[in-house]
Amino acid sequence: MMNYTKSEFYRIFITKEIYTAAGLLAGIALLLNAALYFFGNSYANTSFSYSNLVANPMVFAFMGMIIPFLFYEGGKRNGNLKNTVAGGISRVKIFAGECVVSLAVSTLLMAITMGVWVLSANLLLEKAGPVEWKDFLGEGAAMYLIAAACLISGILFLEIFDKSIIGILVWAALWFLLPEAFMYLAIRFPVLYQPAMWLPNNFLAVNTSHVNTQECITAWETMEGMTRCVLSGLAGCIIFGISGAVLLKRRDL
Repeated sequence: MMNYTKSEFYRIFITKEIYTAAGLLAGIALLLNAALYFFGNSYANTSFSYSNLVANPMVFAFMGMIIPFLFYEGGKRNGNLKNTVAGGISRVKIFAGECVVSLAVSTLLMAITMGVWVLSANLLLEKAGPVEWKDFLGEGAAMYLIAAACLISGILFLEIFDKSIIGILVWAALWFLLPEAFMYLAIRFPVLYQPAMWLPNNFLAVNTSHVNTQECITAWETMEGMTRCVLSGLAGCIIFGISGAVLLKRRDL
């Protein structure tokens, strides 16, 4: 597995996709702050800039699917995956290697993007408003394991479904549609409310309306909220990691 993982790191860092992704994500952050500087008027402040991400934490989850799709969907389409399996590497080891590489690359891209965002906001915009850089960076810490769970599940679904579009749709349903449906049931049946509030899409949505130009109340600013973020993300990583090992081992048999 170590040799496969090393080869994947080498493959990714010699191709243009990672540099394109880094440039695009950092460019979007810089462009947002530049647009606020030139055209933002009363919104040309760091708080409004940070709030664009702080008010939408599930963007991290979305990126958790985009990154593995960017790096591995093409390999599945052009036959690289079949060649790797034919070379004697099990699907479980491939899955584990892809998770490790994707998580490492995603962490690097997240650090670059958030770093450029904070730096450019502080250089270009007035430091004012309720949303501070601590809320912004705290979101990255709170969402890290949730994004990792989204990434692992994304890789799993891309592996087990022959058509990538099916894997993407199943992933979206699992992380967004089913939690909302569960929440609707919880409204009618209160006994389901607490279980429903352990699903990231649900408990993060509660605080979305409280991140604005007047206030900043996030789901992760309390110990209870941060614990919920960490534990739900950790549980997702374990569940999808074990599911991947079991399902893909069966495909090898």
